[in-house]
Amino acid sequence: MSDRFGASNRAQWSNRATMNVLILGDGTEERAWASWFSAHPQHHLEAVYPGFAGDDFAATHVAGDLDGALATAGIDLAVVGGPLAFRGEALRRAAAEGLAILCIHPPGADSEAYYQVALSRAETGAVVVPDLPLRLHPGVARLQEAIATGELGAVRGIRHECPANPADGELARTSFPRMVDVVRALLGEIEDLTASGDPPGEHPDLELVVQLRGAQGRRAEVRIWTGHAEPARLSVNGSDGLLTLEYDPSFREPARLIHRAGPPGGEQIDDLGLWDSHAAIMETLLGCFASRGRQSLEAPRPNLSDGTRAMELSEAVVRSLRRGRTIDLHYEAISEDASFKSIMTSTGCMILMAALLILPLALAGPALGINWTIYLAYLIPPVLVLFVVFQVLRIGFRGNPGESGRK
Repeated sequence: MSDRFGASNRAQWSNRATMNVLILGDGTEERAWASWFSAHPQHHLEAVYPGFAGDDFAATHVAGDLDGALATAGIDLAVVGGPLAFRGEALRRAAAEGLAILCIHPPGADSEAYYQVALSRAETGAVVVPDLPLRLHPGVARLQEAIATGELGAVRGIRHECPANPADGELARTSFPRMVDVVRALLGEIEDLTASGDPPGEHPDLELVVQLRGAQGRRAEVRIWTGHAEPARLSVNGSDGLLTLEYDPSFREPARLIHRAGPPGGEQIDDLGLWDSHAAIMETLLGCFASRGRQSLEAPRPNLSDGTRAMELSEAVVRSLRRGRTIDLHYEAISEDASFKSIMTSTGCMILMAALLILPLALAGPALGINWTIYLAYLIPPVLVLFVVFQVLRIGFRGNPGESGRK
């Protein structure tokens, strides 16, 4: 079994010792991470691929290709970014090396890359954290506290609205998966959603509005638009007031918390100051590593399961846009057992359909003068026996269950 994180590495991580970092991708977020690591002497920016424009990181080794980047000696941590078409493959390859990984979210056009990493990380030792820092913001903690204590009265709804960069691509597949994670942190698991866009259809690029419903009928709305830029707002509306976190999506500007209650104009504004989103995500990565393999410890959030759920919601939004209706959501555990059950269910259905097709052909053949077709029927019992044996062997030799996603 390949595991690059032994007991000595576990101790180093807990002590925040120097980490050698590889950055894959050359976008704005990747450059921000490179600048952050360069500003923190306990870490060393070892290599980048394909490299950054300008002279800011001229002294950093630039790998010639992905294979060369991952083969760089001494790498402890990979920041996986780049174009969506590249990002999923880079994530799988980095996870196969057993690296600690910070993945620029989303990992691709769908959740497939996260699923594959979730099923293989028990063998590879990889620790994967999606770059979804907003749920860690102090302002979000204040919103969670207001909901838990009933400070705002009965919660009537949650609203998250944010401008999108036109260069990000599709609103449903790139912007929405980043915005919905914090809504899950406040609302809980989403039970159904309805999406509408401008222009109508599967690929809105001007505006996207998604209505979400959680447990106990709680509702939320996510609104994304391109065009005029303004601060993003995350609001909790209650019967006794409205609490809004107003923030810069890049976290370069200070955030503020606006509490409105009573008559119009009666509001209280708290300046929250600047916040280091990169440091918060690094703390989460360290916590995920410390909890790895310990069933009694819950992995800090956001973790791989949160990233996967956000991508599943993104896929549901695309289906809602395509079909023009509400999509109900049903979650399964992300584990080898769940994958095996899914495969066996599909295989069983295929065997049943094949038997229904083969048996009439086998019986009709002799009547048509094709005597050999009768032997096709003899294939059905051994195939059914093998199908049952595979499932029995799986139960008998199954090891300890791996980590599973949250339902």
